[in-house]
Amino acid sequence: MGHRRDARSVGARPLHLPADEVALEKLTFDKAFIGSCTNGGYDDLLEAALVIRSGREHGFEKAPKAFVIFPGSGGVKRDIENPEPRLGGESIAAVLRSVGAQIRESWCGPCFGQGPDALKKGEVAITSFNRNWQNRMGVGGLGYLASPAVVASSALLGYMAGPSSLGIKWDPERFDVST
Repeated sequence: MGHRRDARSVGARPLHLPADEVALEKLTFDKAFIGSCTNGGYDDLLEAALVIRSGREHGFEKAPKAFVIFPGSGGVKRDIENPEPRLGGESIAAVLRSVGAQIRESWCGPCFGQGPDALKKGEVAITSFNRNWQNRMGVGGLGYLASPAVVASSALLGYMAGPSSLGIKWDPERFDVST
């Protein structure tokens, strides 16, 4: 018997909920982070760029909060600068930068609370990193985990929410990155 996968976007909180339910609370954050060794691959960043591109088509032009991308490797950072057919020939990096995202070097610092992007006391981040225990991303900071797609839509909205909150309808042909 095969498993059926729920395709709804999910954001992790103390009790994980579908992103559409989290959106009702309009939880705000100070920083949106996409990347890391686990969610900073080419397809992860393409997924985020597809959401951003669709968000732009719906009138969302700039991320109102800090939006930072950490490619999973130097090779990924190089590759996201190349034209991507699924983005109409724009590069992933160009799409992300078009809404104010900053693309950093690949490194582990933000994930364990080091460097200029570490959370400070009282700061909140929505992130595609893989861990969020207390003080993990900076002493006194709080991290919420989500998929790259949810972080991208949240970055455009300024509060935690999935792509449907941007008016985007799920289209497997448009958003599938496994091809």
